[in-house]
Amino acid sequence: MSVDQLDSAIGDTLVTRVTDKTDVPIRSLYSNQPVVLIFLRRFGCQLCRSYALKLSNELHPILKKNNIGFVGIGLEQFGLEEFQQGNYFSGDLYVDEGKKTYRILGLPYLGWIKGISDIFASSTRTWDNETKKMGVTGNLKGDGFQLGATYVVGPKDGKVWLAHPQKD
Repeated sequence: MSVDQLDSAIGDTLVTRVTDKTDVPIRSLYSNQPVVLIFLRRFGCQLCRSYALKLSNELHPILKKNNIGFVGIGLEQFGLEEFQQGNYFSGDLYVDEGKKTYRILGLPYLGWIKGISDIFASSTRTWDNETKKMGVTGNLKGDGFQLGATYVVGPKDGKVWLAHPQKD
């Protein structure tokens, strides 16, 4: 699914803010400023953790300096506590319990055959080696077959400036 404006697709969809367990519409995340929205696969995934850590260290300071929000959205609670304790993500965290936004945006779900074969892909092995160098660990709890995405979204209307859905 190609999405030019997040607002019309998922603006009213509620996600839960991790800090205070408050449900907020996704629209509120970009209503006052541009935002980088990262739909994470799993909080327990070591590859997701290392990606979040890399973005937090390299990208978040630049975003913050330019008044651009940095938001991570996970699809379930599994691994969340460890994710927070490991300080893998320096932005605001939300949970989309039930994967409402993932479905609406048409983010791919791998299934068993594709999911298992992707474990052995060279890109996965390369990132796994990088993750090990970073000292990041993970677990296999939760839904490992749902893919995520990264969107850069403009303020107010939710116009998508950049979309990068995962393919594997």
